[in-house]
Amino acid sequence: MLTAIDVNTKLEHILSTLENEDLVSLESLIPTKLFGGTKRHITFLQLLLKNSQKSSVKENIPPSQRLLMSELNKMVEKYILIKHSLENTQHKDKVLLAHFRENENEKLFNEHYLQIEKLANNDIKNADFYQYRADVLYERWQFDQLKNRFSNAEANDIITNSEVAFISKKLMEAVSLAQQSALISKKIKIEFIEYLEPYIIRQNYLQHPCISLYYFAIKMIYETENRTWFDKFSKNLSENEICFPTEELKTLYFQAINYCIRKHNSGDKAFSKQLLDFYVIALDKKYLLTNGFLSKNTYRNINTIAIRMGRYDDAAQISTNNVHYLRKEDKESAYKFNMANIYYAKQQYQEALDALREAEFDDHLSNLFAKTLMLKVYFEMNSMRLLDSHLDAMQVYLTRKKIIGYHKTNYSNIVRYTRKLIRVNPYDNAAKAKLAQSIRNEKLLPDRDWLLKMVEN
Repeated sequence: MLTAIDVNTKLEHILSTLENEDLVSLESLIPTKLFGGTKRHITFLQLLLKNSQKSSVKENIPPSQRLLMSELNKMVEKYILIKHSLENTQHKDKVLLAHFRENENEKLFNEHYLQIEKLANNDIKNADFYQYRADVLYERWQFDQLKNRFSNAEANDIITNSEVAFISKKLMEAVSLAQQSALISKKIKIEFIEYLEPYIIRQNYLQHPCISLYYFAIKMIYETENRTWFDKFSKNLSENEICFPTEELKTLYFQAINYCIRKHNSGDKAFSKQLLDFYVIALDKKYLLTNGFLSKNTYRNINTIAIRMGRYDDAAQISTNNVHYLRKEDKESAYKFNMANIYYAKQQYQEALDALREAEFDDHLSNLFAKTLMLKVYFEMNSMRLLDSHLDAMQVYLTRKKIIGYHKTNYSNIVRYTRKLIRVNPYDNAAKAKLAQSIRNEKLLPDRDWLLKMVEN
Protein backbone atom coordinates (compact mmCIF):
# COMPACT_ATOMS: atom_id res chain seq x y z
CA MET A 1 0.00 0.00 0.00
CA LEU A 2 0.99 3.65 -0.42
CA THR A 3 2.78 4.57 2.78
CA ALA A 4 2.45 8.34 2.86
CA ILE A 5 3.34 9.93 6.18
CA ASP A 6 1.09 12.93 5.61
CA VAL A 7 -1.80 12.05 3.31
CA ASN A 8 -3.42 15.33 2.28
CA THR A 9 -5.53 14.85 -0.82
CA LYS A 10 -8.42 12.61 -1.80
CA LEU A 11 -6.21 11.00 -4.47
CA GLU A 12 -3.56 10.11 -1.89
CA HIS A 13 -6.21 8.68 0.40
CA ILE A 14 -7.75 6.45 -2.27
CA LEU A 15 -4.33 5.29 -3.50
CA SER A 16 -3.44 4.32 0.08
CA THR A 17 -6.25 1.73 0.00
CA LEU A 18 -4.63 -0.20 -2.87
CA GLU A 19 -2.07 -3.00 -2.69
CA ASN A 20 1.18 -2.77 -4.68
CA GLU A 21 -0.07 -5.23 -7.33
CA ASP A 22 -3.16 -3.04 -7.79
CA LEU A 23 -0.97 0.00 -8.41
CA VAL A 24 0.96 -1.92 -11.07
CA SER A 25 -2.30 -3.00 -12.77
CA LEU A 26 -3.72 0.52 -12.55
CA GLU A 27 -0.63 2.01 -14.21
CA SER A 28 -0.91 -0.43 -17.12
CA LEU A 29 -4.62 0.36 -17.61
CA ILE A 30 -4.37 4.16 -17.54
CA PRO A 31 -3.40 4.60 -21.24
CA THR A 32 -6.14 2.21 -22.50
CA LYS A 33 -9.33 3.48 -24.16
CA LEU A 34 -11.33 2.14 -21.20
CA PHE A 35 -9.56 4.54 -18.83
CA GLY A 36 -8.69 7.30 -21.32
CA GLY A 37 -5.44 8.35 -19.66
CA THR A 38 -2.19 9.69 -21.12
CA LYS A 39 1.51 9.60 -20.35
CA ARG A 40 1.03 12.74 -18.26
CA HIS A 41 -1.28 10.81 -15.91
CA ILE A 42 1.22 7.94 -15.62
CA THR A 43 4.14 10.30 -14.98
CA PHE A 44 2.23 12.18 -12.30
CA LEU A 45 1.13 8.93 -10.62
CA GLN A 46 4.70 7.59 -10.63
CA LEU A 47 6.01 10.83 -9.15
CA LEU A 48 3.32 10.79 -6.47
CA LEU A 49 4.06 7.19 -5.49
CA LYS A 50 7.83 7.73 -5.55
CA ASN A 51 7.62 10.71 -3.22
CA SER A 52 4.70 9.49 -1.10
CA GLN A 53 6.74 9.32 2.09
CA LYS A 54 7.80 12.93 1.56
CA SER A 55 4.16 13.95 1.13
CA SER A 56 4.76 15.42 -2.33
CA VAL A 57 1.29 16.90 -2.69
CA LYS A 58 0.98 20.09 -0.63
CA GLU A 59 -1.69 22.74 -0.34
CA ASN A 60 -0.74 25.16 -3.16
CA ILE A 61 -1.42 22.84 -6.08
CA PRO A 62 -1.43 24.40 -9.59
CA PRO A 63 -4.78 24.15 -11.46
CA SER A 64 -3.23 21.88 -14.11
CA GLN A 65 -2.14 19.41 -11.43
CA ARG A 66 -5.53 19.60 -9.73
CA LEU A 67 -7.15 18.55 -13.03
CA LEU A 68 -4.70 15.64 -13.39
CA MET A 69 -5.42 14.56 -9.84
CA SER A 70 -9.18 14.72 -10.37
CA GLU A 71 -8.92 12.61 -13.54
CA LEU A 72 -6.61 10.11 -11.83
CA ASN A 73 -9.00 9.85 -8.92
CA LYS A 74 -11.83 8.87 -11.29
CA MET A 75 -9.57 6.26 -12.90
CA VAL A 76 -8.74 4.76 -9.52
CA GLU A 77 -12.45 4.61 -8.64
CA LYS A 78 -13.14 2.89 -11.97
CA TYR A 79 -10.35 0.39 -11.31
CA ILE A 80 -11.78 -0.45 -7.86
CA LEU A 81 -15.29 -0.94 -9.31
CA ILE A 82 -14.04 -3.17 -12.13
CA LYS A 83 -11.86 -5.23 -9.80
CA HIS A 84 -14.63 -5.88 -7.31
CA SER A 85 -17.16 -6.62 -10.06
CA LEU A 86 -14.86 -9.22 -11.58
CA GLU A 87 -14.20 -10.78 -8.19
CA ASN A 88 -17.94 -11.12 -7.54
CA THR A 89 -18.91 -14.18 -9.57
CA GLN A 90 -22.62 -13.80 -8.89
CA HIS A 91 -22.64 -10.19 -10.05
CA LYS A 92 -20.70 -11.17 -13.19
CA ASP A 93 -23.16 -13.97 -13.98
CA LYS A 94 -26.21 -11.73 -13.64
CA VAL A 95 -24.70 -8.95 -15.77
CA LEU A 96 -23.77 -11.40 -18.55
CA LEU A 97 -27.22 -13.03 -18.52
CA ALA A 98 -28.90 -9.62 -18.71
CA HIS A 99 -26.58 -8.60 -21.57
CA PHE A 100 -27.32 -11.76 -23.58
CA ARG A 101 -31.06 -11.38 -22.93
CA GLU A 102 -31.09 -7.73 -23.98
CA ASN A 103 -29.36 -8.73 -27.23
CA GLU A 104 -31.71 -11.75 -27.66
CA ASN A 105 -28.76 -14.08 -28.20
CA GLU A 106 -30.31 -17.44 -27.39
CA LYS A 107 -27.11 -19.47 -27.84
CA LEU A 108 -25.03 -17.37 -25.45
CA PHE A 109 -27.87 -17.01 -22.95
CA ASN A 110 -28.58 -20.76 -22.78
CA GLU A 111 -24.90 -21.71 -22.58
CA HIS A 112 -24.26 -19.32 -19.71
CA TYR A 113 -27.49 -20.31 -17.94
CA LEU A 114 -26.53 -24.00 -18.12
CA GLN A 115 -23.08 -23.16 -16.78
CA ILE A 116 -24.69 -21.36 -13.83
CA GLU A 117 -27.01 -24.30 -13.17
CA LYS A 118 -24.09 -26.74 -13.05
CA LEU A 119 -22.45 -24.65 -10.34
CA ALA A 120 -25.69 -23.94 -8.46
CA ASN A 121 -25.30 -26.74 -5.92
CA ASN A 122 -22.60 -25.12 -3.81
CA ASP A 123 -22.82 -25.37 -0.03
CA ILE A 124 -23.36 -21.67 0.71
CA LYS A 125 -27.07 -21.04 1.27
CA ASN A 126 -27.24 -17.53 2.73
CA ALA A 127 -29.39 -14.55 1.75
CA ASP A 128 -27.05 -13.59 -1.11
CA PHE A 129 -27.38 -17.08 -2.59
CA TYR A 130 -31.19 -16.96 -2.60
CA GLN A 131 -31.21 -13.46 -4.09
CA TYR A 132 -28.80 -14.67 -6.77
CA ARG A 133 -31.05 -17.65 -7.55
CA ALA A 134 -34.10 -15.39 -7.73
CA ASP A 135 -32.32 -12.98 -10.12
CA VAL A 136 -31.03 -15.79 -12.37
CA LEU A 137 -34.46 -17.45 -12.54
CA TYR A 138 -36.06 -14.09 -13.28
CA GLU A 139 -33.62 -13.53 -16.15
CA ARG A 140 -34.60 -16.98 -17.45
CA TRP A 141 -38.28 -16.04 -17.21
CA GLN A 142 -37.73 -12.71 -18.98
CA PHE A 143 -35.80 -14.39 -21.78
CA ASP A 144 -38.46 -17.08 -22.21
CA GLN A 145 -41.11 -14.36 -22.50
CA LEU A 146 -39.30 -13.04 -25.57
CA LYS A 147 -39.76 -16.41 -27.26
CA ASN A 148 -43.05 -17.61 -25.85
CA ARG A 149 -45.47 -15.53 -23.81
CA PHE A 150 -47.09 -18.73 -22.53
CA SER A 151 -43.86 -20.31 -21.26
CA ASN A 152 -44.08 -22.65 -18.29
CA ALA A 153 -41.61 -20.76 -16.08
CA GLU A 154 -41.76 -21.59 -12.36
CA ALA A 155 -42.83 -18.20 -11.04
CA ASN A 156 -43.22 -19.62 -7.53
CA ASP A 157 -39.52 -20.54 -7.43
CA ILE A 158 -38.62 -16.95 -8.25
CA ILE A 159 -40.94 -15.58 -5.56
CA THR A 160 -39.82 -18.09 -2.92
CA ASN A 161 -36.12 -17.45 -3.46
CA SER A 162 -36.69 -13.70 -3.46
CA GLU A 163 -38.75 -13.85 -0.26
CA VAL A 164 -36.20 -16.03 1.54
CA ALA A 165 -33.45 -13.56 0.61
CA PHE A 166 -35.49 -10.53 1.66
CA ILE A 167 -36.62 -11.98 4.99
CA SER A 168 -33.11 -13.22 5.80
CA LYS A 169 -31.61 -9.78 5.14
CA LYS A 170 -34.25 -8.01 7.23
CA LEU A 171 -33.69 -10.42 10.13
CA MET A 172 -29.91 -10.10 9.80
CA GLU A 173 -30.20 -6.31 9.85
CA ALA A 174 -32.53 -6.36 12.85
CA VAL A 175 -30.25 -8.70 14.80
CA SER A 176 -27.15 -6.58 14.20
CA LEU A 177 -28.90 -3.32 15.08
CA ALA A 178 -30.70 -4.79 18.10
CA GLN A 179 -27.47 -6.21 19.51
CA GLN A 180 -25.73 -2.84 19.27
CA SER A 181 -28.78 -1.01 20.61
CA ALA A 182 -28.85 -3.30 23.66
CA LEU A 183 -25.30 -2.19 24.51
CA ILE A 184 -26.35 1.45 24.69
CA SER A 185 -29.86 0.84 26.08
CA LYS A 186 -31.59 2.21 23.00
CA LYS A 187 -34.57 0.42 21.51
CA ILE A 188 -35.03 -0.04 17.77
CA LYS A 189 -38.23 -0.53 15.81
CA ILE A 190 -38.93 -4.21 15.15
CA GLU A 191 -42.64 -3.92 14.26
CA PHE A 192 -41.95 -5.08 10.72
CA ILE A 193 -40.20 -8.22 12.02
CA GLU A 194 -43.19 -8.89 14.28
CA TYR A 195 -45.45 -8.42 11.26
CA LEU A 196 -43.36 -10.90 9.23
CA GLU A 197 -43.26 -13.56 11.96
CA PRO A 198 -46.65 -15.23 11.25
CA TYR A 199 -45.83 -15.32 7.53
CA ILE A 200 -42.43 -16.93 8.22
CA ILE A 201 -44.11 -19.66 10.29
CA ARG A 202 -46.98 -20.15 7.82
CA GLN A 203 -44.64 -20.51 4.83
CA ASN A 204 -42.36 -22.89 6.75
CA TYR A 205 -39.41 -20.60 6.05
CA LEU A 206 -37.67 -21.68 9.25
CA GLN A 207 -36.46 -24.68 7.26
CA HIS A 208 -33.92 -22.29 5.72
CA PRO A 209 -30.93 -21.76 8.07
CA CYS A 210 -30.38 -18.23 6.77
CA ILE A 211 -33.81 -17.37 8.21
CA SER A 212 -34.04 -19.68 11.23
CA LEU A 213 -30.67 -18.65 12.71
CA TYR A 214 -31.43 -14.92 12.59
CA TYR A 215 -35.00 -15.57 13.79
CA PHE A 216 -33.67 -17.48 16.81
CA ALA A 217 -31.04 -14.77 17.34
CA ILE A 218 -33.61 -11.97 17.53
CA LYS A 219 -35.60 -14.08 19.98
CA MET A 220 -32.44 -14.55 22.07
CA ILE A 221 -32.01 -10.78 22.27
CA TYR A 222 -35.59 -9.95 23.25
CA GLU A 223 -36.52 -13.11 25.20
CA THR A 224 -33.29 -13.70 27.11
CA GLU A 225 -34.94 -15.72 29.89
CA ASN A 226 -36.22 -18.35 27.47
CA ARG A 227 -33.27 -20.67 26.94
CA THR A 228 -35.14 -22.55 24.19
CA TRP A 229 -34.08 -19.99 21.60
CA PHE A 230 -30.40 -20.31 22.47
CA ASP A 231 -30.59 -24.12 22.33
CA LYS A 232 -32.27 -23.97 18.92
CA PHE A 233 -29.74 -21.41 17.70
CA SER A 234 -26.73 -23.47 18.88
CA LYS A 235 -28.02 -26.70 17.34
CA ASN A 236 -28.92 -24.97 14.08
CA LEU A 237 -25.52 -23.28 13.87
CA SER A 238 -23.53 -26.48 14.46
CA GLU A 239 -25.58 -28.35 11.84
CA ASN A 240 -25.53 -25.63 9.18
CA GLU A 241 -22.20 -23.84 9.53
CA ILE A 242 -21.32 -24.97 6.01
CA CYS A 243 -24.17 -22.84 4.62
CA PHE A 244 -22.51 -19.52 5.45
CA PRO A 245 -19.37 -17.66 4.33
CA THR A 246 -16.74 -16.76 6.93
CA GLU A 247 -17.84 -13.14 7.38
CA GLU A 248 -21.39 -14.19 8.18
CA LEU A 249 -20.22 -16.94 10.53
CA LYS A 250 -18.39 -14.26 12.48
CA THR A 251 -21.71 -12.46 13.02
CA LEU A 252 -23.49 -15.66 14.02
CA TYR A 253 -20.80 -16.73 16.48
CA PHE A 254 -20.85 -13.29 18.05
CA GLN A 255 -24.61 -13.69 18.63
CA ALA A 256 -24.02 -16.93 20.54
CA ILE A 257 -21.09 -15.43 22.45
CA ASN A 258 -22.94 -12.23 23.37
CA TYR A 259 -25.92 -14.22 24.67
CA CYS A 260 -23.64 -16.43 26.77
CA ILE A 261 -21.86 -13.34 28.13
CA ARG A 262 -25.12 -11.79 29.30
CA LYS A 263 -26.25 -15.04 30.94
CA HIS A 264 -22.82 -15.53 32.50
CA ASN A 265 -22.82 -11.96 33.82
CA SER A 266 -26.25 -12.49 35.35
CA GLY A 267 -24.78 -15.36 37.36
CA ASP A 268 -25.88 -18.37 35.31
CA LYS A 269 -22.81 -20.62 35.65
CA ALA A 270 -24.26 -23.15 33.20
CA PHE A 271 -23.26 -20.79 30.39
CA SER A 272 -19.62 -20.31 31.41
CA LYS A 273 -18.34 -23.50 29.78
CA GLN A 274 -20.47 -22.92 26.66
CA LEU A 275 -19.13 -19.40 26.41
CA LEU A 276 -15.50 -20.51 26.61
CA ASP A 277 -16.19 -23.33 24.12
CA PHE A 278 -17.67 -20.85 21.61
CA TYR A 279 -14.70 -18.54 22.13
CA VAL A 280 -12.10 -21.28 21.61
CA ILE A 281 -13.81 -22.58 18.45
CA ALA A 282 -14.18 -19.06 17.05
CA LEU A 283 -10.53 -18.26 17.86
CA ASP A 284 -9.37 -21.46 16.18
CA LYS A 285 -11.39 -20.69 13.04
CA LYS A 286 -10.38 -17.00 13.12
CA TYR A 287 -14.03 -15.93 13.27
CA LEU A 288 -13.09 -13.42 15.95
CA LEU A 289 -10.71 -11.51 13.69
CA THR A 290 -11.80 -8.32 11.94
CA ASN A 291 -9.46 -7.21 9.16
CA GLY A 292 -6.94 -9.62 10.63
CA PHE A 293 -7.16 -8.17 14.17
CA LEU A 294 -8.60 -9.48 17.43
CA SER A 295 -10.59 -7.00 19.52
CA LYS A 296 -8.97 -6.15 22.83
CA ASN A 297 -12.38 -6.57 24.49
CA THR A 298 -12.77 -10.09 23.12
CA TYR A 299 -9.18 -10.91 24.08
CA ARG A 300 -9.90 -9.77 27.65
CA ASN A 301 -13.26 -11.56 27.84
CA ILE A 302 -11.79 -14.95 26.89
CA ASN A 303 -9.08 -14.57 29.53
CA THR A 304 -11.62 -13.56 32.19
CA ILE A 305 -13.94 -16.50 31.49
CA ALA A 306 -11.08 -19.02 31.62
CA ILE A 307 -9.96 -17.54 34.95
CA ARG A 308 -13.45 -17.70 36.44
CA MET A 309 -13.52 -21.38 35.57
CA GLY A 310 -10.21 -21.86 37.38
CA ARG A 311 -8.32 -22.62 34.18
CA TYR A 312 -5.36 -20.31 34.87
CA ASP A 313 -2.89 -22.10 32.60
CA ASP A 314 -5.39 -22.00 29.72
CA ALA A 315 -5.96 -18.29 30.36
CA ALA A 316 -2.22 -17.55 30.23
CA GLN A 317 -1.74 -19.70 27.14
CA ILE A 318 -4.66 -18.14 25.26
CA SER A 319 -3.45 -14.63 26.18
CA THR A 320 0.14 -15.32 25.14
CA ASN A 321 -0.69 -17.23 21.94
CA ASN A 322 -3.13 -14.62 20.62
CA VAL A 323 -1.55 -11.30 21.65
CA HIS A 324 -0.05 -10.96 18.15
CA TYR A 325 -3.58 -10.64 16.71
CA LEU A 326 -4.15 -7.39 18.65
CA ARG A 327 -3.59 -3.99 17.10
CA LYS A 328 -0.17 -2.55 17.86
CA GLU A 329 -1.54 0.20 20.12
CA ASP A 330 -3.54 -2.33 22.20
CA LYS A 331 -1.01 -5.15 22.68
CA GLU A 332 0.85 -4.02 25.78
CA SER A 333 -2.11 -2.74 27.83
CA ALA A 334 -4.39 -5.64 26.93
CA TYR A 335 -1.70 -8.20 27.74
CA LYS A 336 -0.86 -6.46 31.03
CA PHE A 337 -4.52 -6.48 32.06
CA ASN A 338 -4.89 -10.18 31.26
CA MET A 339 -1.79 -11.00 33.28
CA ALA A 340 -3.02 -8.80 36.15
CA ASN A 341 -6.27 -10.77 36.09
CA ILE A 342 -4.34 -14.05 36.33
CA TYR A 343 -2.08 -12.71 39.11
CA TYR A 344 -5.14 -11.61 41.08
CA ALA A 345 -6.79 -15.03 40.68
CA LYS A 346 -3.60 -16.63 42.02
CA GLN A 347 -3.61 -14.13 44.95
CA GLN A 348 -0.40 -12.46 43.76
CA TYR A 349 -1.85 -9.05 44.61
CA GLN A 350 1.20 -6.83 44.30
CA GLU A 351 2.05 -8.30 40.91
CA ALA A 352 -1.56 -7.64 39.85
CA LEU A 353 -1.37 -3.97 40.95
CA ASP A 354 1.98 -3.51 39.21
CA ALA A 355 0.60 -4.87 35.95
CA LEU A 356 -2.55 -2.71 36.18
CA ARG A 357 -0.52 0.45 36.80
CA GLU A 358 1.48 -0.23 33.63
CA ALA A 359 -1.67 -0.56 31.53
CA GLU A 360 -3.31 2.48 29.90
CA PHE A 361 -6.83 2.28 28.48
CA ASP A 362 -8.70 4.66 26.18
CA ASP A 363 -12.20 3.15 26.26
CA HIS A 364 -14.93 2.91 28.90
CA LEU A 365 -15.22 -0.87 29.16
CA SER A 366 -11.49 -1.47 29.54
CA ASN A 367 -11.35 1.21 32.22
CA LEU A 368 -14.29 -0.31 34.08
CA PHE A 369 -12.78 -3.80 34.00
CA ALA A 370 -9.46 -2.47 35.27
CA LYS A 371 -11.13 -0.36 37.99
CA THR A 372 -13.16 -3.36 39.15
CA LEU A 373 -10.09 -5.56 39.31
CA MET A 374 -8.25 -2.90 41.31
CA LEU A 375 -11.28 -2.67 43.63
CA LYS A 376 -11.01 -6.39 44.38
CA VAL A 377 -7.27 -6.21 44.98
CA TYR A 378 -7.62 -3.30 47.44
CA PHE A 379 -10.40 -5.10 49.32
CA GLU A 380 -8.57 -8.39 49.57
CA MET A 381 -5.37 -6.63 50.65
CA ASN A 382 -7.47 -4.84 53.31
CA SER A 383 -6.35 -1.44 51.95
CA MET A 384 -9.60 0.25 52.97
CA ARG A 385 -8.49 3.88 52.60
CA LEU A 386 -7.31 3.24 49.05
CA LEU A 387 -10.51 1.31 48.37
CA ASP A 388 -12.76 4.10 49.66
CA SER A 389 -11.03 6.68 47.44
CA HIS A 390 -11.14 4.26 44.52
CA LEU A 391 -14.92 3.70 44.91
CA ASP A 392 -15.50 7.49 44.94
CA ALA A 393 -13.49 7.89 41.76
CA MET A 394 -15.29 4.97 40.13
CA GLN A 395 -18.73 6.40 40.94
CA VAL A 396 -17.73 9.80 39.51
CA TYR A 397 -16.56 8.05 36.34
CA LEU A 398 -19.87 6.19 35.98
CA THR A 399 -21.87 9.37 36.54
CA ARG A 400 -19.85 11.39 34.05
CA LYS A 401 -19.96 8.88 31.18
CA LYS A 402 -23.39 8.91 29.57
CA ILE A 403 -23.28 6.14 26.95
CA ILE A 404 -22.38 2.91 28.70
CA GLY A 405 -25.78 1.17 28.43
CA TYR A 406 -26.48 -1.76 30.75
CA HIS A 407 -22.81 -1.71 31.78
CA LYS A 408 -23.57 1.43 33.78
CA THR A 409 -26.07 -0.52 35.88
CA ASN A 410 -23.65 -3.44 36.26
CA TYR A 411 -20.80 -1.37 37.60
CA SER A 412 -22.93 0.99 39.66
CA ASN A 413 -24.19 -2.13 41.42
CA ILE A 414 -20.63 -3.31 42.02
CA VAL A 415 -19.75 0.04 43.66
CA ARG A 416 -22.97 0.02 45.71
CA TYR A 417 -22.56 -3.51 47.04
CA THR A 418 -18.85 -3.07 47.74
CA ARG A 419 -19.72 -0.09 49.96
CA LYS A 420 -22.31 -2.24 51.75
CA LEU A 421 -19.68 -4.94 52.11
CA ILE A 422 -17.28 -2.49 53.77
CA ARG A 423 -19.96 -1.27 56.20
CA VAL A 424 -21.45 -4.61 57.22
CA ASN A 425 -20.49 -5.84 60.69
CA PRO A 426 -18.38 -8.98 60.12
CA TYR A 427 -19.74 -10.44 63.40
CA ASP A 428 -23.43 -9.76 62.61
CA ASN A 429 -24.51 -12.96 60.87
CA ALA A 430 -28.06 -11.72 60.31
CA ALA A 431 -26.83 -8.54 58.54
CA LYS A 432 -24.41 -10.59 56.45
CA ALA A 433 -27.17 -13.02 55.47
CA LYS A 434 -29.44 -10.13 54.49
CA LEU A 435 -26.71 -8.57 52.33
CA ALA A 436 -25.96 -11.93 50.71
CA GLN A 437 -29.63 -12.35 49.81
CA SER A 438 -29.74 -8.85 48.28
CA ILE A 439 -26.68 -9.70 46.17
CA ARG A 440 -28.33 -12.94 44.99
CA ASN A 441 -31.52 -11.10 44.06
CA GLU A 442 -29.77 -8.33 42.09
CA LYS A 443 -30.53 -8.90 38.41
CA LEU A 444 -27.45 -7.24 36.85
CA LEU A 445 -24.31 -7.98 38.82
CA PRO A 446 -21.39 -9.54 36.91
CA ASP A 447 -19.20 -10.00 40.02
CA ARG A 448 -21.93 -11.57 42.13
CA ASP A 449 -19.82 -14.62 43.08
CA TRP A 450 -16.94 -12.46 44.32
CA LEU A 451 -19.27 -10.29 46.45
CA LEU A 452 -20.93 -13.37 47.96
CA LYS A 453 -17.56 -14.91 48.70
CA MET A 454 -16.41 -11.72 50.45
CA VAL A 455 -19.62 -11.60 52.53
CA GLU A 456 -19.11 -15.16 53.67
CA ASN A 457 -15.43 -14.64 54.63
